[in-house]
Amino acid sequence: MLLVDIAGQFHRNGANLAVTTGGVAIAADRADYVRSLLPPGLPKWGQCTFAQAKEVGRIVARECLAVGAVTRDLATLAWQKFWEDSAAHEHMLNRLQGGKAGLLKAANIARTMALLDGAVIASGHAAYLSKAIERAQAHGPITISQTLIFDDELGGESRESFMELWNGARPQFRTQTVGVTFKTCDVRMTTEEDEPLLMLPDYVAGLHHCVQLADAGPNTFPLTASQASECLASMRSRKLKIVKNSFDLDYRSMFGDAIAAAESEMRRRYPNG
Repeated sequence: MLLVDIAGQFHRNGANLAVTTGGVAIAADRADYVRSLLPPGLPKWGQCTFAQAKEVGRIVARECLAVGAVTRDLATLAWQKFWEDSAAHEHMLNRLQGGKAGLLKAANIARTMALLDGAVIASGHAAYLSKAIERAQAHGPITISQTLIFDDELGGESRESFMELWNGARPQFRTQTVGVTFKTCDVRMTTEEDEPLLMLPDYVAGLHHCVQLADAGPNTFPLTASQASECLASMRSRKLKIVKNSFDLDYRSMFGDAIAAAESEMRRRYPNG
């Protein structure tokens, strides 16, 4: 079972332009037990106390198969260009279709990619720690079945569309050649109220985000960076896989055909601008 959540905001401009995705992998047959370990009344990361964060850190370190934290820097020219191109595309589609094209907004696309990042890192690290490749080479091909549970960050993105994105984002050529296949059984987008286990990636993302932005100016984190680092310490030895990169996606390379079609239709319908 993979659970994924995001800390940070997808703004065009401003201070501390970075987002962090937390992903955790747990054995599906232990999900009920892990839920029972969560303290009653546990708040989300943004309102937690040091003691609560330490307790969640201990649960994650003890019960999760693997943990991933992916921080993506948005203070790049690529992010600015991505935002501008998405806004232009959305504007055209709004004129052509007479409605919102919200799924094509830069923030929604980047949020989708961030959720996928967290799932891929946690899933891959869990397979690595379980020595899946070694077991496949020794005993024959194996299949790792997964249920993905994402915090409902997308506000209306359909399960089918997200399944398509997940499968497209995860080519399996290399793993399948060594006998390991990942099978997605289900994808759910929900909230902590309906799935308390989402508290785990919520805290992982928040704690790591706090540590990453320790020197990035004023923030409103509930803990200091040193406290957050202490909460992460118990999972750092092997379970925690950390990735840091910069936003480098190109909107036109992703939606070039759709943009060209929209531009052509705009010229046909509005020849005078």
